[in-house]
Order: sequence, then C-alpha cells, then structure tokens
Amino acid sequence: MAISKVTSLSSLLPQLQCKRCGFVSCDAYAQAMQHKGIPGDRCAPGGFRVRAALNAALGSDHDKIDPAYDHPELPTKVIIDETICIGCALCIKACPVDAIVGSGKLMHTVIEAACTGCELCRPVCPVDCITPVEQLPPDSPAWQALMQSSGPTFRQHWLRREGRVPLDNSSTGFSKNSQSSLQEDIQASVARVRARRQNSG
Repeated sequence: MAISKVTSLSSLLPQLQCKRCGFVSCDAYAQAMQHKGIPGDRCAPGGFRVRAALNAALGSDHDKIDPAYDHPELPTKVIIDETICIGCALCIKACPVDAIVGSGKLMHTVIEAACTGCELCRPVCPVDCITPVEQLPPDSPAWQALMQSSGPTFRQHWLRREGRVPLDNSSTGFSKNSQSSLQEDIQASVARVRARRQNSG
C-alpha cells in the first residue's frame, strides 16, 4: 500500500506531540504543510536535521526555525514533586503519550522512558509541582540521538492513547455534578498546599 505524502511528512517529525509548532499533533502539522502550505520551519525539537528533511520533501529552503516557534533549549523529560502533588489527575489527561501514571487523589509520577518532554502537563498543574529537566539544545548530538531513537516509540504511545480518548475533547465523561465536585476538591487541595508552603517558609 502506498504511503501518503502526509504520512511521509509526519514520519520526518520527532513525534513529541508537543504542540510547539502551533498544531495539536505531528500529524496535524504534516497535514497543514501538505494541504495548506504551512512552512516546514516550525519544528524546534527537530532542529537542523528535520528542517533539512522537510526542505527536501517540500522543495523549500528555510535556513532557520521561525523565531515565533524557536526554543534554544528543550527538556528531555519532566519530573513531578511527589511531596506537593495533590492527585488531581489533570496532568494525566494532558499527557499525549500516557507518560504519567496515578489516579485521582493519589500521588502521580512520570514514566521517564515514555516522557517526550512536551511540557503540556505543566500549564494544567494547579500546584506547580512539575519541573522540566535535562535541558538540551535541539541541534546537540545528545538531543538528536534521543529524537531518532525514541521517535517511533513516542508515536506508538500517542497512537495508542488516541485510540482510547474520544475525539471530542470537550467531553470528559464526567457529569456536571462530578466535575463540580472535582473542581472543589482541587481548590481545597491547592489551598492546603499553599498553606503548607507558607508555614514552611
């Protein structure tokens, strides 16, 4: 079976599913490049290697990442401060590759080998207990080696998650009452963490 141009373009990307390019996934960026003429200069994690590959595939000549999407350094993973985590599960829902495990009101932890370093879990954490680590320049040999060796695995994890999560992300599967209760629990937990920090300070 012939491989589509979109699939070929997506295969050139690092498969972090990090949204740093402005699209919800590597596949979505590939579709935009193929069908909407979006340039191939938005993938900061790909560095020079991916940019050159996209130039060749698209017949373009971008010599650098678009400054609006550039990141001089990127983390290889994140860690959760388990002494602060309140178990709200928001990070689990935000992770595109199921690299965070735990359950409601229980401590969460990051599966380091599965973490893409996308940082999508950080903005949703109400107690700021997630920290990026091992920052590297995208063009460094260590970063590029990681991208090339881990990309296929990252993609498989993303595809597996996509097969389970409803396409309508506005639907969480919770009733309004349970959502309200969850929000109240989170707010109460945040208040306790803040009080604990103030007392320890």
